[in-house]
Amino acid sequence: MLTNAVPTTSGPIVGAEQAGVRAFKGVPFAIAPRFAKATPPPGWTEPRQCTDYGAYAPQPGHLDHADEASCLSLNIWTPAAADRPLPVLFFVHGGAFVTGGGADYDGGFLAAHGPAVIVTINYRLGPLGFLQLHRHGLDEANNLAISDTLAALDWVRANIAKFGGDPDAITLSGQSAGASMVIALATLPQARGKFIRALALSAPGREIMSADHADDVARRVLDELELARDPGMIAAVPLPQLFAAMERVGRRLADETASGTVFGPVLDGTVIPCEPRDVFAEGTLRDILLWLGSCRDEMAMFLKSTPPAAMIRVTERNVRAAFGDAGWERLLAYYRATARTDEDPYEALLSDAFWHRPMADLARHHVAAGGAVWLSRFDHRPALEPFLSQGPTHGADNACLWAHLPDFIDRPILRRKGGPMTPADIDVAARLQAGVLRFVTTGIPDLADAWPRFEPGKEPLAILSQPFHIVPLNEGARFRVWAELGLSTNDKKKMREAG
Repeated sequence: MLTNAVPTTSGPIVGAEQAGVRAFKGVPFAIAPRFAKATPPPGWTEPRQCTDYGAYAPQPGHLDHADEASCLSLNIWTPAAADRPLPVLFFVHGGAFVTGGGADYDGGFLAAHGPAVIVTINYRLGPLGFLQLHRHGLDEANNLAISDTLAALDWVRANIAKFGGDPDAITLSGQSAGASMVIALATLPQARGKFIRALALSAPGREIMSADHADDVARRVLDELELARDPGMIAAVPLPQLFAAMERVGRRLADETASGTVFGPVLDGTVIPCEPRDVFAEGTLRDILLWLGSCRDEMAMFLKSTPPAAMIRVTERNVRAAFGDAGWERLLAYYRATARTDEDPYEALLSDAFWHRPMADLARHHVAAGGAVWLSRFDHRPALEPFLSQGPTHGADNACLWAHLPDFIDRPILRRKGGPMTPADIDVAARLQAGVLRFVTTGIPDLADAWPRFEPGKEPLAILSQPFHIVPLNEGARFRVWAELGLSTNDKKKMREAG
């Protein structure tokens, strides 16, 4: 049934109520012309029906379902019978910065079981959200996706109390590219005081792009479109033509990047003034509670893509550059010698290099600056493709987090069907969901004695599997060989600096 109208800063909206949860979908939080910053949408006076997801942000495979002018919308799920202001989970979707949307994440189950208010958002993707054109005459075209996300956060802060949420108890959360967005967003002066916790699942090893890289991408796209002499005309290029040019440039450029991806938040000096890891290290965010998670076999999905993703080649190249060919071979030998019977040593090495070790380093930065961190790894294999055949690879935790027990949910944008969960799926997913909701509510993801916080010397890692258990991160042959290679590299650097 329809809800009563809820007033917002733009106008009243009506949602739908089912099973004790009110859902408001496709709520406009901003509008933006192409390559311009988001601004508040035009207001309305009559109640606006918000019962269906809004238009997708333009992206490959969905240009026919996209609406460039009205894609900046968000979705809210809130318990109908809340008797107090509830904590808010603000979720930023992933998709390599080029795909995805809030419609893939139905927050009704989490809202009911929190209780909590769940918000998912759309932001501009691919060239529309990440192409840096401010050095080419389009003054506002820098970090537009980050600006979109900030606009959504501001809308939530201004309006969420009307939906039963507590604007002073917002947890930023995201997965994959969304986790990179959250880490960058958390460090911005514009976001200061607007959230109290952050949850990042599977943040890539490098969350930020250099301004020079972003400028190079922009130049190549303009050249591909034959617009180098008239960059402003890119605002009128038809979407299929723009995205096709971007795909061609991306294929040529991917191997030249530090992360194997063409897009991402950019250290532009204005929207993002500082390297995010430096902000964590200096202690500016020491009062922010942080949960960092990853999946055990992150790289399996990318190794099995056709052709294998560029980040595979880039990660190996970066490790060889850091430690030399001899160091790479030594690492690979240790991984082969210590591999589980079902483990691909090459995949495990790349997963550690690109995903697990950078997240642990970020945790160490935050802890050293006085912050509190919990670190987790998802080791369970969900009975759902692609995880059933590839193991706990990238996104396995996300599938369980958003499940409506006892079923996985459909993902319309990813074009992935849900399905029934096994008892093991339900057990692990329930633990993950309870941990996230407890973190959103109290700042602690589990009982302190069951999952202690990350601390220097101890470095506990929570393993989400059957059974849930804790292992020390800083033990084992693999950790030691990384540490030895790192010390050796530092010694050589000091020798070079000493002359």
